[in-house]
Order: sequence, then structure tokens, then C-alpha cells
Amino acid sequence: MNSTVPIRFDAAPVGGAPSETPRPGPGERHLRLAEAPKPAKRRMSSPLLGGLVAVGVVLVILATQLGLSIAISQGAYEARALEVEQRDLARVERVLAQNVDKLSSPQNLAENAAALGMVQNARPATLRLSDGAVLGALESQTSEVRGNLVPNSTLESMPVVDAEGLLVPRGAVGGAQQQPTEPAVRWKGKLPAPDTR
Repeated sequence: MNSTVPIRFDAAPVGGAPSETPRPGPGERHLRLAEAPKPAKRRMSSPLLGGLVAVGVVLVILATQLGLSIAISQGAYEARALEVEQRDLARVERVLAQNVDKLSSPQNLAENAAALGMVQNARPATLRLSDGAVLGALESQTSEVRGNLVPNSTLESMPVVDAEGLLVPRGAVGGAQQQPTEPAVRWKGKLPAPDTR
């Protein structure tokens, strides 16, 4: 019930050259000794070389991190400098906008017109477009140049345009006559109070 297959071992002679072995039959297996593995070439791996490679990798990582930190901090300094410059430019823009508002005020326009020799017409004439009629008198009753009737203290540092179109200080224009300012009079006596009941 238990069938056994005979196995034949063919061994090579001890001297080295293999002997010829007959081919195994259909039911037999051919077994022989395996050749000894060839010795592998040993790499030069020493603990010192591995340690040097590990230290080199760590130094490269640290140098990269240091370089990135320097680049980031340099960018932060540049961003701060640009913020300061933007703040300063915003202040300059605000001052220039205030100067434009001062120069476009009616008081400044009146003083520039007086400096150019223009006179104010107390009774201006108008033209009615429907029929082309002139309403009012065309002859001006004013013949003298008068300064600004409503003073503006913020215009004192602003220049005025003279007859040649040049900017000159406000007091240097001869056409406009400066009205002398009287010193303030101190109040004497009691302050008037409204009557209340």
C-alpha cells in the first residue's frame, strides 16, 4: 500500500572533475551537490565612513535651514522697509491733498485774481439763452483792485500767481493791496448776558 520510489545519489568524485552520470529514468529524480557559492566582493563599509556620511547629511540640513532662515528674515526686513515707505508716502499724499484743497479755495482764487489785476463786478450781467437778452449792466462799477474780504489763515504759507504767471510769496504781489490787520481789542466791562425769565 505504501509504494516507495528508489532514489539514487550520484556524487562527484572528491578529486574535482564530475563524473558522467547516467540520465535518470522517467520515475527517478537526479540529485547532485550544489556548487559552493562564490565569495561576494566586500564593500568598504566601516563605521567611520557611515559616521562621516551621517554627519555630512546633518551639516547639509543645518546649512540649508540656516540659509532659509536668513532669506526669510531678509524678506521680513524688506517688507518692513516697504511698509514704512508706504506710510511716509501716504502722509505726503495727505499733505499734498490738503494743499490742493487750500489752493482751490475761493479765497485763494480771489487773491490770485486780485494779484493779476482783475476786479470784482458788484452787479454782474447774465445772458438769457431763450431769447439772447442781456440781463443787468455790462459796465462794471468797480474800478479798483480789492484784496480778499474773507481771510483764510491757512493760505499764508501758500504762493500767489503774479501777472507773469510765476509763483511768488503772498506779500510780494503789488497789485493786491493788503488791508492792515488791527490788533484785537480787549473787552472792557461786564459781559452782556441774555435776558431770561
